[in-house]
Amino acid sequence: MDLNLIHLRYFVSAAKLGSLAASAKENHVTQSAVSQGIRKLEEALGCDLLIHQKNRFKLTQEGEALLSKAESLFLQVTELKEHLRSTANEISGDVTLATSATIAQFVLPSVIKKAKDSHPLLKPVIQIGDVAFILNEVKKGRAELGIVIDDGNVRGVEKKLIQEGAFCCVQSSSQKYSDKAPFMATRESPGVEELKKIYKKKFSKLPEIAVEVESWEAIIGMVQQGLGVGFVPDLVLSQHQNIKEVAHLAELGQKIKYKTYLIHKGEQQLSRQGKVFYQKLLSTLV
Repeated sequence: MDLNLIHLRYFVSAAKLGSLAASAKENHVTQSAVSQGIRKLEEALGCDLLIHQKNRFKLTQEGEALLSKAESLFLQVTELKEHLRSTANEISGDVTLATSATIAQFVLPSVIKKAKDSHPLLKPVIQIGDVAFILNEVKKGRAELGIVIDDGNVRGVEKKLIQEGAFCCVQSSSQKYSDKAPFMATRESPGVEELKKIYKKKFSKLPEIAVEVESWEAIIGMVQQGLGVGFVPDLVLSQHQNIKEVAHLAELGQKIKYKTYLIHKGEQQLSRQGKVFYQKLLSTLV
């Protein structure tokens, strides 16, 4: 017969209070239930715990030994319950977010650090792609959340504005600006087409486009190598060394604004961990 903790509690109460009746009152059961419980406890342990005398009892040697150990046993049970409760309440598991390489590199690290500090079992899974990829991953449910710089086509999802700014023209810190310097921009909007429009309006000619590449990080790398002027969002400017904004073209970049959105299919469709990460993103970025 296995040890029953309820029967053990009846015994401890009786031993400490000196009465079966008092144990019954404390545990909200009948005296008969206490008596039967202690008897079953003795059967389970294979020894007598009480020596019954008229209107009272005393503990056997085994009973004394059990009483001395029982309190620590109940303490361990309490600690186990608290541990299991905290584990059940702990936020854990994967939460998938789709975004661009730039956002992943310069925006997400601080958010993930704060999320992991609060919920160490939370596991962000980051997918990298362009706006169309991010939007599709969220709509298809392959990513619970997305962070995207709106190109005018972000529809069919719920979105929350988390950042806005403007584009800028940057070049290597070691170079002087030349109006003959070629440009590097993304084909994805805002990008090369917007650059062409504002450049032609200001200078009455089209800019020379040296490279079109769907990565602002790649553009920055080329800028650092002195290959020309990069057309990028201002959020990357402070994150890189050896580049500077081209003062001559500052007004040009300011004409192109951008907005960054946190997107999802609806809060009611987010997992438990997804909701926690969503709130962490909002509290950190908005």
